[in-house]
Amino acid sequence: MTQPIKSLNLVIASSLLLTTNACQNSQQNLSKVTTYEIVPVPVTQLEKVNQTPRTTWTFKPVPMSRIDPQFLAKRRPNVETQPPPTPVPVETTPEPSSATTETLPPATSVQVEPPPEPTLVTAEEDPTDSTRILVETVLPTPVEVEQTLTELNAETTLEGIRFNLSDNILFEFDKYHVRAAAKPTLEKVNQVLTHFKDARVLIHGHTDSKGTDEYNIELSQKRAAAVKYYFVNNFQAEPTRIQTQGLGKSQPIAPNTNPDGSDNPQGREKNRRVEFTIQTETRTVEIAPNSDPFGEAVKKATSAATLTQTAKTPEQWLQVAKHWQEAIAFMQVVPQDSANYATAQQKVGEYQNNLNYARQNAGLR
Repeated sequence: MTQPIKSLNLVIASSLLLTTNACQNSQQNLSKVTTYEIVPVPVTQLEKVNQTPRTTWTFKPVPMSRIDPQFLAKRRPNVETQPPPTPVPVETTPEPSSATTETLPPATSVQVEPPPEPTLVTAEEDPTDSTRILVETVLPTPVEVEQTLTELNAETTLEGIRFNLSDNILFEFDKYHVRAAAKPTLEKVNQVLTHFKDARVLIHGHTDSKGTDEYNIELSQKRAAAVKYYFVNNFQAEPTRIQTQGLGKSQPIAPNTNPDGSDNPQGREKNRRVEFTIQTETRTVEIAPNSDPFGEAVKKATSAATLTQTAKTPEQWLQVAKHWQEAIAFMQVVPQDSANYATAQQKVGEYQNNLNYARQNAGLR
């Protein structure tokens, strides 16, 4: 019995030893428990941990013109899409383009008509704009007409009624468009023209002695024409009734310089004017066919000079004035293509001075 018991104890001891070794091995294979302490880490250290570089995306709105309409139709089938508007061609200088710059589609531009080229305006052209301010004309009484003529310093001449309007009433300095401030004065003049409705009207433009002859002739023509078309556009005056002419600086009514040769601003201001003549006395000049107006004018001037040598009474001076007036009328109708046209324009001024002298001696102003 002893031997089996010893064997049994040995087996049991071996089993216990194996079991103990197995438990120790299993304990060695189990992971140990580790305790962690949470400590806040600065942001700068966190950025260092992340080794992947960050990419920043900027989203820009895409113009509708750059999106395919078919793509829009698929994404929004219930919305009606319209094709982008066709840009209107405009003649402009193209801006320098860049491949990396996003540009919007050009906006629709309105074509502007360029200003017209400056042209030389003759006495019978309208130098004003097309704006018309229609004014109703009230028929004046004879007393009102007489009062208006007194206010305008009108005078009775061989041709009819004559008066001047200073340029500072009608125009800005060195301009020819009629000022808005001249409207009350021109309304009074229109009442006088309406009263003498059957009389022809002459408007002469004048300047002072400053500037060249060519410049002053052109400026005086434009001013006379501007006044004419003010009556045509605003008072419905008949254009053929009013005749205009620019005389430049050829007929001053005051000295442009003082006796010592210095400048006379007051005299020059009086010479810058527009002169009205209402021909209440109808006088016509008859020219025979194939006749020379310049030659006829010279004949009338010679006759006037002859009568001047013997004229003494007002009636005789009146005959002298009539001859000078007829000589002027012939000179004024010399055609522009005539070789004597420039001389005729010069003679008009000379004859006008002689006519004024004869009027004074005849008792006319």
